[in-house]
Amino acid sequence: MLTRPQSVTSAVKLIWLTIVIDVAMMVAGYDGTTANAQSLTFNGVMLMFYALVTIKISGGVNWARHCYALLVVMELALVAAWGLSDASELEEWVTYLTLPLELWIVFKMFGSDGDAWFRAMRARSTK
Repeated sequence: MLTRPQSVTSAVKLIWLTIVIDVAMMVAGYDGTTANAQSLTFNGVMLMFYALVTIKISGGVNWARHCYALLVVMELALVAAWGLSDASELEEWVTYLTLPLELWIVFKMFGSDGDAWFRAMRARSTK
């Protein structure tokens, strides 16, 4: 069995941390309105998708790290394009803290040791 590098292990733990933060923000922001319930449902589905991707990343599935990177880039682009004018002050602070963290996670997963491990895992699964 190939040993997962520490950089990928740290990245996976930090992804789980961002998911927990997002869940806490969802619960804190729920006010019981229909529009808020629909938003809660959408965000819940997205968080389940993030969890699935994180599980796949921890197992060395290469497409999952690319998917996570794409999600982070899309989030960054959305914030850059539309800003956070509709967000509460707490949501703004959380976004300003988690976006750099998510970029660092991507950097760690695509670093040389992470890249080599994902490549080895991909080669191992095709045998």
